[in-house]
Amino acid sequence: MEFAILDPPPRLADAVKAIWRARGTKQEFDAPEPIVPDGCVEIVFNLGARFINAATGASQPRDLLAGQMTRPVIALPTGDVDLIGVRFKTGRAGQALRIEMWELQDQLIAASDVIRGVDRVADDLRNMAESDRLEHLGHALAESLCDIDGTSMHRVDQALQIIERTRGAVAVETLARRVGVTRRHLERQFKEHVGLRAKHLARITRIHAALALLQRQPAMSGAEIAAACGYSDQAHLIRECRDIAGQTPRRLKTTERSLAGLMREAV
Repeated sequence: MEFAILDPPPRLADAVKAIWRARGTKQEFDAPEPIVPDGCVEIVFNLGARFINAATGASQPRDLLAGQMTRPVIALPTGDVDLIGVRFKTGRAGQALRIEMWELQDQLIAASDVIRGVDRVADDLRNMAESDRLEHLGHALAESLCDIDGTSMHRVDQALQIIERTRGAVAVETLARRVGVTRRHLERQFKEHVGLRAKHLARITRIHAALALLQRQPAMSGAEIAAACGYSDQAHLIRECRDIAGQTPRRLKTTERSLAGLMREAV
């Protein structure tokens, strides 16, 4: 199994957080583990065998546009895996794709439904040398994506920084006060630019902080992790994890590398 997280080409840096690659056999990626929501939008180019949605049995497109999810997704390979993912910065996909962010919530659709011509990119990448793929991808997307106007997102960016800095342990009222707007105004801004409520993104961020701590400190008890991440108690942590990730924290801590675990590394 191969997995790598790469910095985006400079021409994509305003909108894209990272490029990731995953390759391996079907057996290496066959663990039915839920991919935990992370608040980001991604385009995933599948250069190998198709994946299927475990819940519906539907085949995923070669050019998958994954919106900001509010619930976990389990994707299963049907053969050897060769994926390239483009992970947008939180709040940047709407402008880059010229789409209302709330329309992408919980969507798993063909990217070509939103970006004209992007369905050809997967075929181009599949038929070229691996060493040329990143440069070609950067060039192809730079021609398709729109420029980012960060001025309209000033308050949202401030709020996102606070959520990241506090690892999600911040109340929305506190968040709004710190960026100098009302809670209602902040939520309107999040709906427009992020496509998730500020509270929901904070919950997602806090779950990822707890899972990362569990991975780094496996000897810590559930109660200790809950306290370190600002939960009222261990039961609160477990409820939140089940609601957002579909399983308890301990069930999500895997010793073997999986696609879901790799996705958490890229957050």
